[in-house]
Amino acid sequence: MMLNEQVRIPTYRVETELSLMESLSDNKPSKRIIKSKKGLKAIKALIDLEQNHNTSWYNYLKSKNKDNMNKTALFYRGNKILFKEMFDKADELAVSMTEKNLKLGDEIGVCVSNTPELVYILLAANKLGLKVNLFGSSFDKNYLSKILDGVSKKIIFISDDNYDDIKEVVKDKNIEQIVVTSLASSLPKDPSKCDEYEKELKDYYYYEDKTDRIVSEGNNIESFENFIKKSNKNIKVPNNIGNLETDFLVTYTSGSTKNGFPKEIIHKNRSLITMGRFHDPELCGNPKLENMRGLAHIHPESNTDVITCISDNLMQGWSVALEPEYSKDKALDYVILNKPNYLNITTSFLIEMSKQYLMDGRYNKDGKSRKLPFLLATFAVGERTSKGEEKFINTFLRKSKAGSGVSIKGFKMPYTTLSIGGGDCEHGGIYYTLWKSLQEKIHSPILGKKEMGMMPVPYVVVTALKQDSDGNYVECQYDELGIIVANSYSNLSCYKNNPETTQKLIITDNLGRNWVTTNTYGYIDKLGSVHVKGRIPEKKHSICETYLIDDIISEDTKNILSSTTVENENGLLITIQQQPSSTKTTDEICKSIYYRLQSKVPDNILEYIKIRVIPVRDSMPLTPSGKRSSKVLENEEFGIVESLKKYIKKDYQRKLILQ
Repeated sequence: MMLNEQVRIPTYRVETELSLMESLSDNKPSKRIIKSKKGLKAIKALIDLEQNHNTSWYNYLKSKNKDNMNKTALFYRGNKILFKEMFDKADELAVSMTEKNLKLGDEIGVCVSNTPELVYILLAANKLGLKVNLFGSSFDKNYLSKILDGVSKKIIFISDDNYDDIKEVVKDKNIEQIVVTSLASSLPKDPSKCDEYEKELKDYYYYEDKTDRIVSEGNNIESFENFIKKSNKNIKVPNNIGNLETDFLVTYTSGSTKNGFPKEIIHKNRSLITMGRFHDPELCGNPKLENMRGLAHIHPESNTDVITCISDNLMQGWSVALEPEYSKDKALDYVILNKPNYLNITTSFLIEMSKQYLMDGRYNKDGKSRKLPFLLATFAVGERTSKGEEKFINTFLRKSKAGSGVSIKGFKMPYTTLSIGGGDCEHGGIYYTLWKSLQEKIHSPILGKKEMGMMPVPYVVVTALKQDSDGNYVECQYDELGIIVANSYSNLSCYKNNPETTQKLIITDNLGRNWVTTNTYGYIDKLGSVHVKGRIPEKKHSICETYLIDDIISEDTKNILSSTTVENENGLLITIQQQPSSTKTTDEICKSIYYRLQSKVPDNILEYIKIRVIPVRDSMPLTPSGKRSSKVLENEEFGIVESLKKYIKKDYQRKLILQ
C-alpha cells in the first residue's frame, strides 16, 4: 500500500455510537441527533443506505429518477435535456470509454467547464467505477504537471475554453487520447425559439466552436462527438461496478491558502449518495418542491459544484442549469439567463449582484425593474456573511420580489430572505439555514436578539471541542466557543498524496471519538445551529482572533456593509466597505470604528490596528473561487491604509471583551 493511501478519514458509524450518546449530558450538542425525530429518522436512513443501497452514484441516481425520465434534467442556455437523454448519452460515452480499456479504480483527468458534457462524463465514469480528477485550468502550471502525473495516460477530457491554457502541460505527458468538448456543442440551434429566450442577453447563446482547430494540433486529439460516434456499439459495458466505498471524485479546495495550489480531496460514492438522500423532504424538513431548477456556475473542480449544485439537484428530480462562465460582473446576467429557483453563490458575488441591481440600475431602470419571482432560495456560501451584508442582500431580494412567483403548498412569500449555506470541501455542504431572517423571527423566543446560525443536516453530528488543562480535547457545552468539528458520511476520504495533512484533520476527543475539524472557531447554540466565527490562524502567536474585531465593527449595520480583518507582519489590518445607504463621511466612519474598538479592545492590541476603506461601489479583491482574497488584503500597497491612532479619545468608558 502506498504511503498516500495509508491515512484515511475513519468512516463514521453513527449507529455504533448511540449508547455513548445516551450517556452524555443533555448539554452536549453531539447528543442532539438522538433527541429529535429527524435525527432518529436519519439514523434509520443511514442503516438503510448501508444495507439496501450499497451501489454506485450512477445506479442510485438512475434509480431515484426512474419516474422522471421525461422531465428536464439539464438546462443549457435555453436547451432542455431530459433525464432519459442524459442517461442515454452517458451510456454511449461509457461504451467509448470501455474501448480504452479503462477499468475499476483508474483515475482520469477532466478539465471541463459546466456544460452537459461534464455531467455525461461524470455519469459514464462512475458507471465504470472510475475515479474522476476534476482540475482547473487556472492552477499553477508546475502543480498541473504534478496532477497529470497522477492520472491515467489512457484518456483526458478538456473543454475548448480551457484547452489553450493547459495544452503545453498536457502535451508533455504523452496521453493516448485527448477528448475535447466545446462550450458550443449543446447550445440550441435556434435560441430565439426557446421558451425562455432572453433577447437582451442574445450574445450568451453563442460560443465559437474551437474543436476543429484543436483537433488539427495532434493525432491523439478528438472531438467529444466523434469519440462517441466512432465507438463499437456492440461492446457490453459491465453493470453494478463500484459501491458506497468506491473512490469517485477528486475535487479541490478553494486554494485561498496558497493561490494556484489547492489541495486534492478524494470523495467516495458514499458522500454524493448520502448528501442526495438527506435532501429528501422527510429527512431535511424542507417543503416538498417539484420541477425546481438549480444553478451550477461555481468552478467544477469545487466539491460544492459537483455535489451540491449538480448531484443534489438531480437527486431531487430537479433540473440543473449549467453555466460555463464564472464572473462576479456577470452574476446577475447568469440569474436572468438561467432563472434558477435554487442558487448557491459566494457572498461576494451576491453583494456585487445587489450593487448592480440597487445602485447601477441594472435590470432596474426608469421604473421598469426586472423582477426575480423564480428565485426561491438564495444561499450565500463559501465565506462569512456579516449582518450588514445580509441586510443589503435582503434589500436586493425584497426589491426584486425574489421567490414571489413560487408557490409552496398554496403559500406565496412576498419575498425570499437570504439563506446561509455552510460546510467545506472536506465535509461537503453539511449545514445551512433556509430563509435565515424568517427563521430568526420564528425562533425569537429562544434566540432573543441573537442571530441564528446554520442548521446541520440531520445525519451530521456537529459540535465544538476545547482543550482541557491536560491538553485533551473535550466537548464544549451549548454556546461555548471551541473548534467546530463534524462527523458524517459526507466526509472526505483523504487528501490525495498528503497523509500528513489528512492526519491533521482528525481530532480524537477524551471519549475516543474521531472528529474531522473544520479549522474554524465557533459554537453551537441551544437550537443546535452552528455559528462559525472565524478561521483558526496559521500563526501560533497571533495578536488576537480577527473575527472578534469584525464582530465589533459589524454591529453597526446602518453604516458598515463589510469588514474583513487580516493579520500581516505589521499587525492587524481592517478593510471595510460602507453601506451604500450610509450618509457618513469616511472620516466619520473611521472615527466611529475606533471609538467602538477603543471601548472593547486593550491598548496593546489597538496599537497594532490599521484601516483601509474601499469605495462603496468597488469590490473586495477576490480569489479565482469568488471569495475575498486574504493575501491581497494583507498587502498594505492595496488601497489607502492609515493608522487609527489619530482618532484616539482619552476620556471613555471601557468594556473590554479581548484580553
